[in-house]
Amino acid sequence: MNRACIEVEGFAELLHRFERNISILGRSPKTFDNYARHVAAMALHFKMLPTELDPEQVKDYLFELQQRSKTPSQSYFKHTVYGLRFLLKTEGLPYDFLHLPSISKVKKLPVILSREEIWRMLQTADLLKHKLVIGLIYGCGLRCMEVRNIELSHLDFDRKMLHIVQGKGKKDRYVPLSQ
Repeated sequence: MNRACIEVEGFAELLHRFERNISILGRSPKTFDNYARHVAAMALHFKMLPTELDPEQVKDYLFELQQRSKTPSQSYFKHTVYGLRFLLKTEGLPYDFLHLPSISKVKKLPVILSREEIWRMLQTADLLKHKLVIGLIYGCGLRCMEVRNIELSHLDFDRKMLHIVQGKGKKDRYVPLSQ
């Protein structure tokens, strides 16, 4: 992003407005970082502000992203599309004329470990507290960030529930403790 601020005239001001608009709308700073990184890559590619691109330039860029690799990352492509869409929307520019594609989420089944695999995974930890954390991660389906924020008071042994405070999307949730 820093390079785009230096090399593309007006990008620093655009980026500042973009950050302000995302913040006002209550989006996460991580959302801004992801969107801004992809918008900056587009600005560097064309050496001009993404808000000044015509629809054909955008389509060419998106096509090039897909062709760059035989299996482009859906996440990378999605953040490019949605970042540009959000930028145009917050700048008060028409964004639907670009006909940016919708990205469908790939649905994958979870990996389910056998009892032996779970046992081996737990045996890799030397300390009891590490075994407990590994068991919580797997048994409750926790995200790394959620594990870092767990406190003893979040465990409800009577109801056999774990209270996840401010998880993904800053949402609280309860998950059952596995046996």
